[in-house]
Amino acid sequence: MKSILYIFILLITLTSCNDAPVIVTDSAGRMNDILLVIDNDLWENEVGDSIRQILAAPVDGLVREEPQFSLNQIEPDSFAGLLMKNRNYLKVEVSNKEPGVSVTTGLYANPQTGVIIRGKDAAGIIEQIVTNAQQIKTIFNDGEIKEKQRLMKKVGLNVDQIKERFNIELIAPRSYRYAAPDDKDFFWLRRNIKEGTMDIMIYEVGRHKIPQDSNVVASITKVRDSVGSLKVPVDNGKFITERAFSPYVNESQVDGKFAYETKGLWEVSGQFMSGPFLNYAIYNEEKNNWLVIEGYIFAPSAKQRNYLFELESILKSVKFISQED
Repeated sequence: MKSILYIFILLITLTSCNDAPVIVTDSAGRMNDILLVIDNDLWENEVGDSIRQILAAPVDGLVREEPQFSLNQIEPDSFAGLLMKNRNYLKVEVSNKEPGVSVTTGLYANPQTGVIIRGKDAAGIIEQIVTNAQQIKTIFNDGEIKEKQRLMKKVGLNVDQIKERFNIELIAPRSYRYAAPDDKDFFWLRRNIKEGTMDIMIYEVGRHKIPQDSNVVASITKVRDSVGSLKVPVDNGKFITERAFSPYVNESQVDGKFAYETKGLWEVSGQFMSGPFLNYAIYNEEKNNWLVIEGYIFAPSAKQRNYLFELESILKSVKFISQED
C-alpha cells in the first residue's frame, strides 16, 4: 500500500457556513505530552505497540530510560470539550478513505498540532505508522521546541554579550546567569535547579579541529574534553566525556547551517559525577570555523528528559547574524 504524507496547514480562525467566526482558544497540556485518540482495542494490540515504539522510545543520551513523549489515550467518543484543546494529539481512524497521514495546526486551539493516521484496517494503520515514523516524531518535536522557545522568549535573558562576540542571536530564560564574565572567548551560562544545575557553553574552534571524516566522533570528543578540562572548574578531576559510552553523533542543521549533533554522557575523572550532554558543532562559512554550543545537566536524582529538552530548545534557537550587518 502506497504511503502518502499529507500536510495541511489550517487557519487558526475558521469560519462556519454562515461566515460567523469560530473562536480558537489557547491550547493546554504539559510539554512533551501527546493525547492519543484511538479505540481501546487498537491501543491494546499491535497498533498501540507500534505507536509506543515510536513516540515513547527512550531519549538518547540518558542513563535511565525516559520516553521522548508521555502518552495519554482516550476513546474517539471522548475527544470533545476541553480534551480538544490539547496542544498535541494523534488520532487513529479506521476508514475506507485513502490511507495516509495528515497534519493539522490550530484546528481546535492555538498553538496545536494534530496528526491523523488513517488506514482500512489494523495492518494498514501500522504500515502508515512505520512508514512515516520519523516524520511524525519530527512534527511533534518541532512543535514543542517552537512553543518552548516562545515561552522562554517572554522571560528572555539579555544575550547582547553573546551576540557581540559570536554574531548570533540566542533565546534563553533569565533563570540562567553568566558564570564566566571575564572570559570573552568562552561563555558559560548556569541555571540552578532543585536537584543540581543546568549549564550551557559557547565557544569557537578552527575548522581543522573537527574534520568532516570518519573520525568525527573522536574529533568532537577531543575538542569538548580539551575545552571542558580547561574551562570548567571541578575539584580533583577533569570535566570530560564519559569513557564507558560512545556518544551518538548525527548530521543535522541549525539555522540552516550544517552541524554535528552529539549526545552523550560527561563525567568528572576520578569522581562519581556524571550526566547527559547535548552538543552542536555548527559550521560557520563566514568565519570558516565551528561554533560549538553545548548544554549539560547535573541532576543525578532527577528525571532529566524535560531538562534536556529545554537545553535542546535553547541550542536550536541560535540564529547567525551576518558580520556585514
